[in-house]
Amino acid sequence: MFRTPGLVIFALCFSITCRVSALDIRLEHQGNIQTAPGAVVWLEANFPLPESAPVTASEAQNAKVIEQRNRQFDPYISIVRLGSDIHFPNRDNTAHHVYSFSKPLSFELPLYKKRTPAPIKVENPGLIALGCNIHDWMIAYLVVVDTPFFGQIEKDFVSFKGIPHGPYQINVWHPDINNGQALITALDYQGQATYRITVPQKVTPKAQVKAPQERLDEDEDY
Repeated sequence: MFRTPGLVIFALCFSITCRVSALDIRLEHQGNIQTAPGAVVWLEANFPLPESAPVTASEAQNAKVIEQRNRQFDPYISIVRLGSDIHFPNRDNTAHHVYSFSKPLSFELPLYKKRTPAPIKVENPGLIALGCNIHDWMIAYLVVVDTPFFGQIEKDFVSFKGIPHGPYQINVWHPDINNGQALITALDYQGQATYRITVPQKVTPKAQVKAPQERLDEDEDY
């Protein structure tokens, strides 16, 4: 069959772009695997993603629940896709006043307890620090990304499935990695099963601050 050079090139590029594979991303320092539970990882494609390309299961998640339980936020670190709804149910017997003054999302949920206010929609990407105006040790982080490829490290790696081959920027964030700044690296993904990202310093994640015991013993503050 006769094919023009243009059609051959188009077919070749389409075939290459649409190839997808699974990828595990790990962190390491000086050749040793680094554990960083909760660290968020997201991939930004530096090429147009084909409409038919598979996406990670994370893309189906269009809502996130961040509870207030035992005078803490749970989970401590979260990642969601742009446009998601964030729910803040209060499971405690005390009132909380949830707020954020972060640039991507500034809001306040005035004092409430034993209920779930209307969800907050995240419409700008970036890092959002959450706090409680009543309990100053309560801190949590929410990362909003504009990509379907994102996840969190459970122990020492995070898995992605259905990743189209091509060039990506990989982003890693955790409050105790890289002085709280996103760690960025480039990856030309051609089906590698594993990719290791070197962190500049040994990671010793700090535990989430717990409520003082005397506050936990109280039935209610308000």
